[in-house]
Amino acid sequence: MKIAIIGAGAAGMTTAYLLNKQHDITIFEKQPILGGNIRTLNKNVTGVELDSKLVLDCGVLEFQSEHFPNFHKLMNALNVTMEQGQTSSELFLADGHYYKSGAGLLHHCKNLREFLTEAQKLFPVLKGYLRFLFVAFRTTPKELHNQPVSAYLDGEIHAVWLKMLLMYAYSMPYQKIADFPAEIAIPLLRHSSMFTKWDRVVGGVYTYIEKILEQFDGEIHCNANIQKVFRTPSGVIITMKNGENLPFDKVIFAVTPEQVLNLLGDTNEDENRRFSAWQPNQIETMIHTDVSFYKHFGVSYYSEFDVFQTDTHGHCGYNAYLNRLYAIDAAKYPHYSLAYNMEKYIHPAKIIHRQQHNTPLYSVDAVRYRHEVIATNGENHTYHAGAYLGEGLHEGAISSAFAIAELLK
Repeated sequence: MKIAIIGAGAAGMTTAYLLNKQHDITIFEKQPILGGNIRTLNKNVTGVELDSKLVLDCGVLEFQSEHFPNFHKLMNALNVTMEQGQTSSELFLADGHYYKSGAGLLHHCKNLREFLTEAQKLFPVLKGYLRFLFVAFRTTPKELHNQPVSAYLDGEIHAVWLKMLLMYAYSMPYQKIADFPAEIAIPLLRHSSMFTKWDRVVGGVYTYIEKILEQFDGEIHCNANIQKVFRTPSGVIITMKNGENLPFDKVIFAVTPEQVLNLLGDTNEDENRRFSAWQPNQIETMIHTDVSFYKHFGVSYYSEFDVFQTDTHGHCGYNAYLNRLYAIDAAKYPHYSLAYNMEKYIHPAKIIHRQQHNTPLYSVDAVRYRHEVIATNGENHTYHAGAYLGEGLHEGAISSAFAIAELLK
């Protein structure tokens, strides 16, 4: 069959890889590069003033070791090298207080006195987190459906930290996390403890897309200008903005869900219901070399992942210290970090790259019909793949690709 895949992010590229040998695959990507929110400097992102020996990710960074089975299955099939590490974190509040994670306590205290001081500060956080886990593990998936995460996370410090984790994981403004769907958030937070181990791709995340491209023999169109997609009784017609009509047997939408209705030229009532609540979410991340803002807290150790209250009005951001994540020698190279919503702290001259990201804006209303989307995959020659059909992270994108490959094998 001739199959069109719209979108060349993790879901689209993995689906193409899995279907490549059985079908005639054509990929359409509106961006000039492949990878979606996989952005690796000196690989699919070029033209940045960065030592050619270095690769830095400014999108997807790490993957949970125990809870990403399909992702690790794919990496094994592609012979992609992974490294495991313990990711530490610190929480910095607008009032000047800060808290270390459990891993930070074990590995990053200079002496016993510092360990005891920081552990005492962390005790109420751990106590609140244990209360949360007690409730979370007793709650059934049915009870989580149509509930916001705010029903399970209050204003206590442990809840602030957990909501910041969601802000980082889903690239969403902190102020919108209160309406984040509990059916996605609670399972993630249940197995994202302070001692969770994470894997990273050696050579940058785009490495696995390169591995896919080595084996892929279909067509790829970047900068693709699709006007509309129409379904017929016998297949699919993709109309390009230049007027060209391209026939296919099937179409797979591997785009963020708010794009689906704009691309379809013949939506039906069910499709409108399933996708109309999704809204776009655009954020900007930056690679920078300015760690001076840590000095305001009297901190000289930069964790792999730190979260910040940037003011007292609920604005928050994060800073991921890439030298530690990528084992980059800070004596030889600058202190590289990936930051979101931290611009007020970072000197403009220290910013070496900015990257725009389009991700789903998760809400209770938006995810209400996603299980229906999965159940109806294949109707009207149309399929949908994406992280939003799973837990919203990379595992969800890869799992949706495996599900479609099973349907079309």
